[in-house]
Amino acid sequence: MRFSRAVAAAIFLVAGCSSGSDQSATLILANPTWDRVNVQAVITKSEDCNERSNGYVKTVDFAMGKGQTHRVVAPNAETICWRHDRDPTNPAPGDWSEWSRATLFPGQSTETDL
Repeated sequence: MRFSRAVAAAIFLVAGCSSGSDQSATLILANPTWDRVNVQAVITKSEDCNERSNGYVKTVDFAMGKGQTHRVVAPNAETICWRHDRDPTNPAPGDWSEWSRATLFPGQSTETDL
């Protein structure tokens, strides 16, 4: 009887460790068009992608080549906003496209083109 209780307890502990839900969410951005493009992604809880105080988590800046993908992870499934150079063939610092946004749910992974 002790053996079966020990086995049951071990199974319960292992199951408890592995059943925790992942609260993060991932957006996979793809660049099928431009040879090179600068991208800015913002992770936020705010409805306003420009807001940098209330609900703001972080900003990630990166460049992508044609055919590349980039993963942006929201640690607690916050909203991910992204924008890119307004004119990727002639980029100008600070001249961005309009924001695009994705509201994700815990454990979700979504892919989209820039």
